Amino acid sequence: MQIIPAKSLLSPYRETGWFASNYTVNIYRGCSHACIYCDSRSECYGIDDFSVVRAKENALAILERELSKKKRKGTILTGAMGDPYIRLSTSRN
Repeated sequence: MQIIPAKSLLSPYRETGWFASNYTVNIYRGCSHACIYCDSRSECYGIDDFSVVRAKENALAILERELSKKKRKGTILTGAMGDPYIRLSTSRN
């Protein structure tokens, strides 16, 4: 796993539909599962080696700062790359 700098975590979610949310949050990039059907592997994200998990530095502090500045309450979705069961390392110890 690598640690990368981050400026923000929350992104406005403007689509309408059954998700009924206002924001998405991604706390890392990449995934160690390598599922072939995953939308997060799309080239639009610009991730060269998707199998390397890159956690965003100071994610909790950034999220607290961003939430304190929000004037409008809303629902936050974990983003496309927000699997809670991610393996942090692919090495076998």
